[in-house]
Amino acid sequence: MTVHQVSRRSFLAGVGAAVGGVGLGVPLAGCSGSGFGAGGGSDKALSFMSWDTDSSSPLYKVAQNWAKSASATIDVQSIPGGDEYEAKLRTVLASGAPPDAIRINDDYVKGYYEEGSLLDLAPYLKKSGIKPDDYFPVAFNFAKQKDGAHAAWPIMTNPGVIYINTDAFEEAGVDLPPTDWSGDNWTWDDFLATAKKLTKPDGSRWGCLVFPDTSLETVFPVSNGGPGIYSEDGTRFTLAEPKGIEAIQWVADLALVHKVHPNFATVSAGENTDNWALSQLGTGKVGMMLGLTSGIPYLRENATVTWDIRPTPKKVNRTTVNTLTVLAVPKDSKDPDLAWSFLKYCADPAAAKLLAESRGFMPVAKSAAQYFVPDDKGPQNLGMVTQALDNAVNENFSSYIQQAREIYRPVLDDVWSGKRTAADALGSVRDKVNAVLAGKG
Repeated sequence: MTVHQVSRRSFLAGVGAAVGGVGLGVPLAGCSGSGFGAGGGSDKALSFMSWDTDSSSPLYKVAQNWAKSASATIDVQSIPGGDEYEAKLRTVLASGAPPDAIRINDDYVKGYYEEGSLLDLAPYLKKSGIKPDDYFPVAFNFAKQKDGAHAAWPIMTNPGVIYINTDAFEEAGVDLPPTDWSGDNWTWDDFLATAKKLTKPDGSRWGCLVFPDTSLETVFPVSNGGPGIYSEDGTRFTLAEPKGIEAIQWVADLALVHKVHPNFATVSAGENTDNWALSQLGTGKVGMMLGLTSGIPYLRENATVTWDIRPTPKKVNRTTVNTLTVLAVPKDSKDPDLAWSFLKYCADPAAAKLLAESRGFMPVAKSAAQYFVPDDKGPQNLGMVTQALDNAVNENFSSYIQQAREIYRPVLDDVWSGKRTAADALGSVRDKVNAVLAGKG
């Protein structure tokens, strides 16, 4: 009988150390943790690089289960997320000897593919008999490139919703927002009117909390009839065009004009605390909050108020943003067939059931909706996540998204703080961002 192992490798803390090791052709260093089983002589071994994937995480457990089913071993190389992960990922991709499979920030799939770092998975999808209709379109179509390639493989989705403190609604005598995405009610005006009623003059409760969440940069401009941050082809900075400017100013005015939102200084101070925004909703200090469904697990464990989720408010459209957990195969993977076996398993029914346990991430297969039913831990309206995906869009990405963000996000702070209008702040960087998007920055 073959016994299988999942070992967790912690990379060296410093980027320079990892760069030095890879540059010399030395195996990535770290301390091997004890994993599942002890190898058992299997000659099928897969290396998988991810971020913050410890032995208690659902993705780690899925990796264990794949190893059993494939009679293989898998080395889960877990690195802290954010800039450290991106730096190390770029290093190993450039080394010519990357891990066999990787987790990749959905923001950067397009850029990595266009620079030639990712394997086209379209032949594998075809050979495996993958049927697009079995998956949520907003997830399945995400990785398609203009040349027809399928650059990555999403396994979970994470749409934006409005979290509500239902205790606050009851106390203020305010009707709860609708639970579906159809109809013309629950507009921006309705959201603002509700926030005013939920806000307490003494500052003990704010009506809403929106601008700590960068998903607003897509949610409100697209709901206003625009394309979002960038044009569909990723060549224009449309956040700095009329629909985007109007949406950003509307959000800023929740605090600056209407006083239903914490001010910029309060939000900035709070962001230094883990899960600050979620804790504001969960402890009753906020009546409504924009956030991704990834916040559901935190609230299920920590909220001291009754809470639920609702659709985002509508102006021209009722639309939300979707983000994804995405896996990919480096072009230089030593065993792309085995890597695809792992990726495919991560979206299969057995894995989907396990990944759905958190209730914060919807697996990409439509059949996973059966697991999103309410229980005694909330939210009561959990089934709405499926509707959210039907009304969600992915951000229009560019190969230069990282550089673009470094330019425009700092000026948004001036908008939130009231130092400048959205038109002035975004207009001041529009040409520079457009130049970056054109590859001239």
